[in-house]
Amino acid sequence: MKKAIVVLYAHPEAYPPTLNAMTELAGMFEKITLLFRPNMETTWAFADNVELQPSGPVISVVEQGAMPLPSRMKLFLNFVKDFQRLCKREKPEMVLLYDPLALLVYSWAKKIGLPKFKVWYHNHDVLEEDQKRFSLNWWALRAKKELFPKLDIFSLPAQERKKYFPMDTFSGDYFFLPNLPAVSFYRQFTSVKKDPNTLRVIFQGAIGKGHGIEEILDLMPVKINGRPLHLILKGWVRDEYKNKLLGVIEKKNLKSQVEFVGFTAYEELPALTASCHIGIGIHTKADIMNKTLGTASNKIYEYAAVGLPVLYYDNEHFTKHLRAFNWAIPTDVSRDSLVNVLGHCEANFTELSNNARNDFLKKLNFENHFKQIGNYFSEKRKLQLA
Repeated sequence: MKKAIVVLYAHPEAYPPTLNAMTELAGMFEKITLLFRPNMETTWAFADNVELQPSGPVISVVEQGAMPLPSRMKLFLNFVKDFQRLCKREKPEMVLLYDPLALLVYSWAKKIGLPKFKVWYHNHDVLEEDQKRFSLNWWALRAKKELFPKLDIFSLPAQERKKYFPMDTFSGDYFFLPNLPAVSFYRQFTSVKKDPNTLRVIFQGAIGKGHGIEEILDLMPVKINGRPLHLILKGWVRDEYKNKLLGVIEKKNLKSQVEFVGFTAYEELPALTASCHIGIGIHTKADIMNKTLGTASNKIYEYAAVGLPVLYYDNEHFTKHLRAFNWAIPTDVSRDSLVNVLGHCEANFTELSNNARNDFLKKLNFENHFKQIGNYFSEKRKLQLA
């Protein structure tokens, strides 16, 4: 196929599934233009036929969120204009809209005037219904109801999320695309050396409550089968929560055993993860997102991709998706449970690690699921040429 436009009102490097999709789509289209909000530095090596089109100045997510409402609205409206101009210039065969704000961009640009193209909507994050009146998210919820009957393709990373969308009005093609890491990227991180004298446990993602972090800190300092536990916290964290954790760390004299890595480029993540022994994939909250993360929490499968056993929250949802894998270990995050599961992972690390990596290579990878999209486009092209 010739041209596609991908739209994300955020930075693609904050969304690994989008990076993976760009890699795969680059082999299906002659040219792809990626329109996005530049919230961070761009370091990812995109394919040669991918043109990056940032909209507006580089502003961090925190700074953008703190801007006055008129300034944020101006930023968004300029994005809408950039999208319209891009569509008129490129005349794409398909536009892929990522998340509710990209759908809203399309909705408003459509009212101004757009050429005809296929519309694919992929949703990373479900919006709760109780949005502030007249906020962008509030408008996005209304755009969803308006546009769903007109979409050509719709996809989700979790089947459980279908009930939050008006599927009864949708007549296009639906795809389930779980948030899995790509073999093309992760296969280079299979031989990273690990410290045999410590047990390195990592949490990667947005650092906050509900991930067992505080409960693991409560255990420390502790030795698991004779090895001291080290905790690595990788990702963005609010100052208030970080200060709370630092208070515990100082009180318990854990400074040398806990490491805050901060938010870094996605391409730097696998090497750090592979240097660890156990990944924390615990989600104890009960909002829409956390209740539907069994196939949408990419960190769980990124841990497995580099051979880490994974700790997950022992509830019905996560057990349904992960009980088939012996490298995925349930915990209720109580003290006894955490000590037991950490000890199990340490004692059986080689077996669990090999199984995790093999499951990733055989089936739990992005390419395995995205090939259905390639087949879909091939069939559509054949029908057009017939």
